[in-house]
Amino acid sequence: MLTNLTQGHLSLLETCPRKFQQIFLEGLTVPPSPDLQTSQLWGNRFHLLMQQRELGLPLPGTLTDEEHLQACMAALVAQAPDLFRAEPSSFRQSEHRRSLAFNGYSLTVIYDLLILRPGAGLIVDWKTYLQVPNHASLAQDWQTRLYLYVLVETTDLSPEQVAMSYWFVRHREAQTGEFRPQEVKITYTSKQHEQTRQNLLKLTAALSGYQQSGHFPQVSLARGSCDRCLFVAPCGRLPESSATALSPLPSLAEIEEVPL
Repeated sequence: MLTNLTQGHLSLLETCPRKFQQIFLEGLTVPPSPDLQTSQLWGNRFHLLMQQRELGLPLPGTLTDEEHLQACMAALVAQAPDLFRAEPSSFRQSEHRRSLAFNGYSLTVIYDLLILRPGAGLIVDWKTYLQVPNHASLAQDWQTRLYLYVLVETTDLSPEQVAMSYWFVRHREAQTGEFRPQEVKITYTSKQHEQTRQNLLKLTAALSGYQQSGHFPQVSLARGSCDRCLFVAPCGRLPESSATALSPLPSLAEIEEVPL
């Protein structure tokens, strides 16, 4: 029985319980495209580069030899120098893991960078895909909601004292083509915190029921999302021949980055 939940679990559980079952409980997978594999590898290498920098360790030769990675990192440091300035009174850690017991489950988060100052907390997340989502969609993303919720619940900080900054490190200026990392910063409130708590209670209670009964419901066909799903054939919604034609690979924005 699945007991450890991440933002990826919550997002898929909310979107489609049957797909959640197929991926996380039955282990169904779809081979990624070569382009997607390349992008994921680049993202993993960038996260490693930032972790090495934060720890003050020498950068591996396989990283320092790549201009693209170095250019993105240099542009990020130039764009947000305060983000990398050491502060004696602060706590900062790369790849910081936290867990929270909640309604029979363990909610787990891994922050790319966590900075705690007296009376303030900042979660920093490096995003390495090209498109920058709007503020509203990021604020509603389960990564944002879960990361902020867990930080408040595991510290003495109030919701109003924490925030989350997404840095899109591969963003380029349209006219010059130069790297200009773009930040989307999301603040938090007590009202949002309570709403997230209610959403988590609802989702975890539903998951408990699904796991006990062994039945994970399908989404309504009226949503119009099944013809774009990679699992329409095993789900029984479309014949295999149709599934192949109607199921494109997911966009990079839909792929959860894998922490190192």
